[in-house]
Amino acid sequence: MEIRGTTNPKNGLLNVAFGKKVSRMPNFKKTTTQTTATTITDAGVKKTTTHVKTVYSLIADLAAAAIAQSETSETTSGSTKPRAQDDLYLHANHEWLNDPKNVIPPEYPSWGAFMALRDDSLKNQLGLLKELAAQGTLTVDEAKLVAVWKASLERFRDWGAGVKSNTPIDERLGAIDESRLFSHETTDIENDVALATYLATVFEQGISGPLLLDQGPNFEDSKNAVLFLSGGGLSLPSRDFYFEENYKEKKEKFIVHLNNVTRLVGENRLGSGFADAVLRFETKLAEITLKPTQQRDFTKYYTITTLDGFTSGINDLKSLAEKQNNYGADSVPVVVTAKEQTRIAAFVEVIFSKINLREKLRKNFTKNYPEQDNALAERVLVFDGDYFRRVFVLLLDKENRADLKAYLQYQAIKSVSAYCSKDLDNEFFDMYLRTLRGQKEQKSDEKRTADLINEWIGFLLGKVYVSRYFAESDKKSVSDMIAEVVAVMRTSIDNNDWLTGVTKAAAKEKLDSFKTKIGFPDVWRTYDNLVFGEDNQESLWSMKKKVSAFILQKDFWEHVNTPVDKTEWGMTPQTVNAYYNPLDNEICFPAAIIQPPFYAKNYDAITFDVDPADRAVIADDEIILAATNFGGIASVIAHEITHGFDDQGRQFDSKGNVRDWWTEEDAVLFTAKCNLMEKQKWSFFEAATGKTHWTQPKLTMGENLADLGGISLGIQVLLKRVEERQFSEEAKKAAMRVFFLSYANLWKKKAKDAFMVNQLATDPHSPGEVRANLVKNIDQFYEAFGVKEGDGMYLAPAERVVMW
Repeated sequence: MEIRGTTNPKNGLLNVAFGKKVSRMPNFKKTTTQTTATTITDAGVKKTTTHVKTVYSLIADLAAAAIAQSETSETTSGSTKPRAQDDLYLHANHEWLNDPKNVIPPEYPSWGAFMALRDDSLKNQLGLLKELAAQGTLTVDEAKLVAVWKASLERFRDWGAGVKSNTPIDERLGAIDESRLFSHETTDIENDVALATYLATVFEQGISGPLLLDQGPNFEDSKNAVLFLSGGGLSLPSRDFYFEENYKEKKEKFIVHLNNVTRLVGENRLGSGFADAVLRFETKLAEITLKPTQQRDFTKYYTITTLDGFTSGINDLKSLAEKQNNYGADSVPVVVTAKEQTRIAAFVEVIFSKINLREKLRKNFTKNYPEQDNALAERVLVFDGDYFRRVFVLLLDKENRADLKAYLQYQAIKSVSAYCSKDLDNEFFDMYLRTLRGQKEQKSDEKRTADLINEWIGFLLGKVYVSRYFAESDKKSVSDMIAEVVAVMRTSIDNNDWLTGVTKAAAKEKLDSFKTKIGFPDVWRTYDNLVFGEDNQESLWSMKKKVSAFILQKDFWEHVNTPVDKTEWGMTPQTVNAYYNPLDNEICFPAAIIQPPFYAKNYDAITFDVDPADRAVIADDEIILAATNFGGIASVIAHEITHGFDDQGRQFDSKGNVRDWWTEEDAVLFTAKCNLMEKQKWSFFEAATGKTHWTQPKLTMGENLADLGGISLGIQVLLKRVEERQFSEEAKKAAMRVFFLSYANLWKKKAKDAFMVNQLATDPHSPGEVRANLVKNIDQFYEAFGVKEGDGMYLAPAERVVMW
């Protein structure tokens, strides 16, 4: 059972989210209900957990997009620059894509506008950390940053000198050995107790596993945080990697990796059949896991119940009807017998008692809701009842015991792989970052250390970062743009010709209720209870255990059964991303994204070439700068706002509760527009395997709709500004061309083939090429560039998706 509190990044515009501290929804990473939350640890180890919590981020967390192979998708536009009318993405980024200097750094799996800005932010953070490390006098918080900095670098120095530590592995595997898990000398009941006891330890130590215990806003009463129960624990990026032919090579490399782990840790500790056993169990676990596209239908598979009701009513827990197709034509839904229910209830009660769950839930509830019925203290949101009707068979069946033990051993090893030896660290890098993402080399020791600091105490570093790199004037500029976008969105709702008056009124109520977070938190996250050794001198492994305990306490125990803290941020200020959280109905723009190419303070800061002829026609650099920023940060703002009205966001009301506020008539029209969006597909050819991989329209629907909203609202804001200046028709078209080029410039990138394959398989965001060329749905694009039937970007009016 793995704990993932609110320290996970929120899912948004880019793909999944770079930061740590956000809750995720079923593929919301972006992504509140069962969402696959994927986290890359310091060693590059990927933790995949399926849980709930909501947030849409601008881009997928690079930590969450795992992939394979090391070939590069060297997208070029040839020696001849394509016309915008045929391919805006290649037209706008022709010079950059063909410049031999623009190569993917070996420490990244992709490179482009986002990654370059993220790398710049990381370099700035390194400078700050080095300055602190060189100072003689430090505050308490600064001392914690320096302590982790020094301990992490000391680890790398030790490895360089050939020093390694077996202590972390001995402790983690020792816990399994000491539990006498699946001993031949114990009864079934004793084995159940031993397994449940160990899973309680897994929860407390933050190790990945098949049961995920979390907390988050109640979907139907989002002001209050309750307990969540869902599934997780896969090592490969998604269910499809275990069964689909397109990912056969990745699964084979996973077996090689498991054999390498056996060699490094010792066959005498893990057994001769370790690799096959782990894969067998994970394959069974994958079979009962929702596909990425299915996870998005979260309202169909969550149930609000109680701890007792979880087991006594296990057959009534909601699941996705479509999921039954995953098991084959002859399969039938699983029904848990009364005898099995009794055994499951006893099993989970051991877990609950070992972590003192019931008592802590009641204590928090009584403290925070003294006037309410104490029976509500044990409320829990359960995601995917089918999963739980099947997973306990895997966990408790005698035939699976050896495989389950191997699986638990592997997850234990993976959780400490960054703290033992250089060889083990490299092995996990090779699997999760090189094989699954195409990254050639590890990041430098210093960059990895900065990443670790961001994971552990990121807001301490954020406070130092904004004092140096963020101006209050930038916050005001973004706030003003948000107000402009909201005003245009309100007008768009009023002028909308396909929504009824009832739905329009509810939409405006939701829009007017949006909360904004810009730059940095008004109330900073505190780390007072995270105390390292005397003079902050202790090993990184010792610090890791303290951080895990701190996160468990602060982000789980102090949150569950409490009012939701609306001041908390889901990303640190130094994170290059943005997000919308439907459960809070809020949008957030960290300081680090308020930089070029998203935001330019002056003309010289524009990062693409403005056509001299367009500049001459416009004859107003202030409007050119506005067009640039409206195609950049304003489109990001509008993207996040539109998430509140996309196929998932529209299921939440102005208060952040799941509620259907759409008339049946409007819902039908909305669905028709989504069906139209599904027809716009894109494919990628993987040269190394000869396989073609396609975008998954149902998976990317929300992000595509948000991108369209970002473009449409952004251009409307620009046109409003242009009309105020009474520009000529030609000047207006020139300003629009600047806008579209600015927008396309955001998505330029080069990527490893492995990165592309994984993105298409698991990421709710489309590749940059697709995101840029979604402008073919926007009428103003046709006007600006004179697009005609027969041009590559042409879509017939009836085929264009027009919403806002």
